[in-house]
Amino acid sequence: MSFAAFADEGTKAVAAGKYAEGIEKLSQAIKERDAPLWLLERSKAYLRTNEFDLALHDAEKALHVAFSRANRDQMTEAQIRRAITLFRMGRYADADVCAFWAIQLVEKAKATEDDGQQNKVDENGDYVVRASEVSNSDKTNRDQQIATAMGNGGNSKAISLKNQATSWRLQALNQLENLPAGHPGLKVNVVKYPNPSDKPGTKPSTITPAKDQGSDETAKRDAWENVWKQFSSAFVAKSVRSSFYQTDTTINADFFIKNVPAGRFAVSTQPRKVVMGPITKTTFNSDSLQLHLWDTVKPAETKYTVKSMKVELVLKKETPGKWPMLQRGDSEGFTNIAGNTKVAPSFERFSTLISRLGYNHPADLNLPDVNVDLDAWYDALLGKLAAGLDEHQESSKISTAAAEATSSSATANGATQPKSNPTQASDSTPTASKADSTKAGGSAQAYPTSSKKGVVNWDKIGDDDGDDESKEDADVNSFFQKLYKDADDDTRRAMMKSYIESNGTSLSTSWAEAKSKTYKTQPPDGAEAKKWDE
Repeated sequence: MSFAAFADEGTKAVAAGKYAEGIEKLSQAIKERDAPLWLLERSKAYLRTNEFDLALHDAEKALHVAFSRANRDQMTEAQIRRAITLFRMGRYADADVCAFWAIQLVEKAKATEDDGQQNKVDENGDYVVRASEVSNSDKTNRDQQIATAMGNGGNSKAISLKNQATSWRLQALNQLENLPAGHPGLKVNVVKYPNPSDKPGTKPSTITPAKDQGSDETAKRDAWENVWKQFSSAFVAKSVRSSFYQTDTTINADFFIKNVPAGRFAVSTQPRKVVMGPITKTTFNSDSLQLHLWDTVKPAETKYTVKSMKVELVLKKETPGKWPMLQRGDSEGFTNIAGNTKVAPSFERFSTLISRLGYNHPADLNLPDVNVDLDAWYDALLGKLAAGLDEHQESSKISTAAAEATSSSATANGATQPKSNPTQASDSTPTASKADSTKAGGSAQAYPTSSKKGVVNWDKIGDDDGDDESKEDADVNSFFQKLYKDADDDTRRAMMKSYIESNGTSLSTSWAEAKSKTYKTQPPDGAEAKKWDE
């Protein structure tokens, strides 16, 4: 089979959701040629299988090749793919910077222009760009947007790419609003045109003590980096995704794990810690969830609900007020609970915790062989880290001053702490399945809303991650709905006449033009117009 045939079959497999097959076929094709489009398809497949490092490597490799060929469209697509991957990794500032570079390419800026976007940080190195700047900056002519989107002129692909990049910018910047100062997601670590290696880094082999560790600091650091890489990969693959929202008096948290044995499940609450279990072992080997809380709660007022797809937990705050995050700052990434986006801790955070716990070398952890049983190795390491977190409940909490500043800022702006979730909620209320069960006082309270659509169905939020590209259609539909709603009578009349006469293939906002014109059906290139009964 030729490499082109491998690429074609791989692309079709990815589109069909057969990601392992798609990766295998595309890898065969890429052995022959580093085609940017093939790399981007494989990057998408890696992302869907939570292999974030590989997904990012392919996106950056595609960008490097496209840049060498001066292919602006492929450079733009590669920057957008970088942004999507970085967003899923929780690197929100990096995601926004890459999406910004994609928009600059669409707008015909010089590819090598030093726009300084990655340097927009404060004295602490935190990214300072916010969503309001993006919302107020894009004032493209409405008629041109419609004509382009409907295929009547302009570069429709460019508009599509710009819409995608803008959408991911807004999502990334909205996530930044909820992060406390110093959070890794606020840091900028990307460069405009990286030059990745030909082969991405592979997982390390068995971790063995290096000789003369006491005098060889470099070897010791390398050994700890091996542990960290193994831990990071296992955390992304095995941790339970969670999300939360809050009022001044309650914390409502969801833990997305299927088939929890409701009859045996129990929750043990302490003022600063919650232990839940047992849970199914189909996702990972650990049999309980440990949640180290940001602040204190009232254990006696804990409520929980076991559903077929998740566990809902409602906690009563000891002191009313907003929390900047659900878990203690030092525990995030070091238990088997992840946020809505699974992001492993940086090596700096990992090494800081290990040092604080008094471990000098990986051999001191006395872990099972990672190559023999990864689950056992991961569980043993989590146990060591959890024991250390229990012993240092207060030592690494983010400073009270910083927390109060974050809370005060949120209160002053009238903000609440929403669920950290890039997907949209359904407006319908589902019927509870027979597998659902409620303990200790029933289900969590409905979250108040001022939405015209009514109460938001929080149960549906986060149950699936959605599809990256599906957001584009929603954005376009929302755009047309808003345009029609805000238009005057003549504009609406022109829109209706042109749209109906053309069978949805043309759209005009000028009544002076539309009133005397008969619109014909103009199908896209490669399509044929037929009557409905043919």
